[in-house]
Amino acid sequence: MVRLVTLANAFAAMAASTAVLTLAGSDFTITFKNGCPVDIDLYNRLASVYTDENECIAPGGSVVKTIGKDFEGHFRNGSNDAATLLEIATKGDLHVVWFDLSVIPSHLNPGFEFCKNLDECKQNSKSGIGFNTPIQITPTSNTNGKNCRELTCLADGCEDAYTFPKDDIKTHSNQQPQEQQQEQQETTAPVTADDQATNSPEQAESAYGPSGVVDSEATKKDDTPAPDAQNIKMVDKMKFSMFVATT
Repeated sequence: MVRLVTLANAFAAMAASTAVLTLAGSDFTITFKNGCPVDIDLYNRLASVYTDENECIAPGGSVVKTIGKDFEGHFRNGSNDAATLLEIATKGDLHVVWFDLSVIPSHLNPGFEFCKNLDECKQNSKSGIGFNTPIQITPTSNTNGKNCRELTCLADGCEDAYTFPKDDIKTHSNQQPQEQQQEQQETTAPVTADDQATNSPEQAESAYGPSGVVDSEATKKDDTPAPDAQNIKMVDKMKFSMFVATT
């Protein structure tokens, strides 16, 4: 499962602001640390809940967020949801965190909920904007080069971020090894071989939807392949680095 993230200045030093994710049981925490020369106005929006929570992070400061099971939402810099989004979801039966970056313009017009490229989405949205802050997320442990790897978005239309609603190859995941999951399950109830064989991660729907995209709950489906647990080696302190730069 995902454990650590970081926000920082991606241009001059690539190390200005950091966030650390640490797993504790079925929860994990994200410590956002601002290394930028200006305030980061960190907003968090849950899926299907249109009331934002926000907290200002002064340069050099940090805040800690605890995320539990069945979380689905996003983090961004600024009150305007036409912004670069870090999307997090912990849906499904296994200990999996799904994460991605998104620069899809918010508030897509009716009939264009499934626009097929960034330009079409921009032309058919109320905002016309989906990028406001350069971001880089770097896993520093448990990387496998595919499902859990560094994501970089330093400009609009960046390759690692969602640029249209069905751009589902941009969803990534971090999964706890099956042996660790079994150990946790055995502390509360016996687990049969049949149970383990049938448990599989469930793809969470995208968290970009709460930014105001019309009918966004339906725009990202469960088509992204679940991660191969055999290729993911989880360690106790999973670490990420996420760098955020001001323009």
